[in-house]
This record gives sequence, C-alpha cells and structure tokens, in this order.
Amino acid sequence: MFVLPPTITHQNALKIREEGLSALSKKTDEHVVSGSNLKQFDSTALSVLMAYVRAYPDLKIIEAPKKLVSLSKVYGLETLIPISSSSE
Repeated sequence: MFVLPPTITHQNALKIREEGLSALSKKTDEHVVSGSNLKQFDSTALSVLMAYVRAYPDLKIIEAPKKLVSLSKVYGLETLIPISSSSE
C-alpha cells in the first residue's frame, strides 16, 4: 500500500506522482493507495490519482478525506477514480 503524504499541491504533485508510481510498481498483488494522512490538497491531487489509475486500472483508493471525494464529484471524476472516504 502506498500512503499519500499530508500535503499534495501543484508544488509537489510531480514528485508524489513519481513516488507513488514507483511504490505501486513494486506491489505484485493488490494496488492500494491510502489517503489517511492527506490533510492539505488542491485539485492537483486528483491528477496524481488519475496517473495512478491509468497505470494500475485495478487500483483502490481508500481512507480519502471527504473533501477529496467531494472534489472528485465536482470535477465529474467519481466514476473514473475508485475513491472512498474513511467513513464510507
């Protein structure tokens, strides 16, 4: 499982994308990303998650902040990004 950092903004999105893709490439079973540590983010977090989904179509994103789930709905990405919040 790859755990997202506390902050994802346009300033660190490329670094987080590469770190996540590298970590996920080492997994041979289930590809899972946890958003349990994510506290501060903007819409670039969604682009990072989309990169993960493109690379790993079986990806599951768990424990995401409710605000990130809502943001995915605002952008119409809820059917493309398999994301669930910690309370779902």
